[in-house]
Amino acid sequence: MKKWRSKFLTFIYLAIFLYSGFALTKYLYTYYETSKSLEEAQTIYQSTLASLEDEVEQSSSTPFTIRPQFNDLLSVNKNIVGWISADGTKLNNPILQAENNDFYLDRNFKDRESRAGSVFMDYRNNVQDINKNTILYGHAMKNSTMFGSLKNYLNQQYANEHPVIYLDTLYEGYDIEVFAAYETTIDFYYIETEFTSDDTFLKFIDEIQTRSAIEMNVEIGPEDKILTLSTCKDSVMSDDHRFVVQGKLVKR
Repeated sequence: MKKWRSKFLTFIYLAIFLYSGFALTKYLYTYYETSKSLEEAQTIYQSTLASLEDEVEQSSSTPFTIRPQFNDLLSVNKNIVGWISADGTKLNNPILQAENNDFYLDRNFKDRESRAGSVFMDYRNNVQDINKNTILYGHAMKNSTMFGSLKNYLNQQYANEHPVIYLDTLYEGYDIEVFAAYETTIDFYYIETEFTSDDTFLKFIDEIQTRSAIEMNVEIGPEDKILTLSTCKDSVMSDDHRFVVQGKLVKR
C-alpha cells in the first residue's frame, strides 16, 4: 500500500513539474513572439520614416490624405490606423482598429494569434474625425513594452519626466499632454467617446482630475479633445481593475 502511494505521489509531482515547465515555456514564448513582432513593425515604420526625411511635404495634400510613413505598414495590414510612442520608454507601437474591441486582444499587427495582442483603438472612434475622447487599449506587458509602463505614471516624478506621449494617426500628428493617471475599476465609465454638452465633458474632466494620482499643469477647455490609454492593472488581479493615463491632444 505504501509503495503504491509513493508511486502515485511521484506521478503527481512529475505531472506538476511538467505542467509548470509547459506553462513557463508558453509564458516565455509569448514575450519572445511579441518582441519579434513588435521589432518587425518598428523596423518597417522607422525605415519608411527615414526614407522620407529628405522629401518635401506636398502642400496640396487634403485633410484625409494618408501620411506616407504609413504606406509600408498599410501594405501589411489595412487595419493599422496610427502609431503611439513616448521618449525614454518602451512604448513604441502600431495602433490597430477592428469592428469590435475583442479582435486585437489576442492578435498582432499581422492579424496572427498572439497572447500579447496589439495596441488598438476603440471601434467607436473615428480616425478621420477625432472624437472628444479617443481610447486606446493594450496589455500591460511585464517587460514594459506595449502598455506595461503606464503604471509608472502614478509616480509624480515619472510623469514630470515623461509629460508628452506622441500619437500619429494616418492623417495627423499630435502631442499628448498627460494630465491624469489613476487606478480604477470598470464601474467608472472613463471610455465615453462623445458627450452631450460642453458641461458634461467638463464634469467628466473634473471627475478624472479628482481621481488622478498626479497633478500636471495642463488646462482642459470645452473645445479640447483627449486621449485615454487603458490597460489591465495586473494580470493576476480581477478583470475589473484598470490603469488609466489620459492626456490632451495638441495637433503638431
